[in-house]
Amino acid sequence: MFINGFADDIAVASTDTSPMLGDLITVIDNRGKTPPLTTETFDYPIIDVGALKGSDRIVDFNNCTKYVEQSTYESWFRSGHPQPWDILISTVGSLAEMKIYLGSKGCMAQNVVALRATSISPLYLYQYLRFIRADLVAYNIGSVQPSIKVTHIVKHPIFVPESSKLENFEETAKAITNQLYANYNENESLKELRDTLLPRLMSGELDVSNIDI
Repeated sequence: MFINGFADDIAVASTDTSPMLGDLITVIDNRGKTPPLTTETFDYPIIDVGALKGSDRIVDFNNCTKYVEQSTYESWFRSGHPQPWDILISTVGSLAEMKIYLGSKGCMAQNVVALRATSISPLYLYQYLRFIRADLVAYNIGSVQPSIKVTHIVKHPIFVPESSKLENFEETAKAITNQLYANYNENESLKELRDTLLPRLMSGELDVSNIDI
């Protein structure tokens, strides 16, 4: 849908007249000192590069392997935490891996920043970033470990389509993304139900012998 709707316009757009990404977004950047982490499961997973890999567009918290305690979550992250529809993007290691953040939990690892759309559709922003991913990766400045500077990202030009096309894209893309997120939440609820009932079934605590199927 994005390619068919915008790729040709992007190809011929003038970078001299296009706004820069930084004109249309706010960056949430907590990079610096690494917070105290634990592998013990808490309500506050750390979203790192590993959680941003793959073709799915929404952050899957099952791919998070480290956590922080509540006190760390509330006090450590100077720029705050991601909000729904932020685009999380990796800046170190596997570069420009990205996903849309939905939900109300999670904090960013030191190699991840959030791009928050302020004057552009967040879903258009996400698809545009994926479209120019090769350009972003080319900003690599690391000789030993790949890395890109946020200042390079925000100075990259972005083509902004006419408002009617943008609104139509946003409406359709948001409906699809919301359905994907609803499916994700339903799967998580089913997993939780399975994990609750299966031990009771295996131990004999839950008797299903009289259930007529």
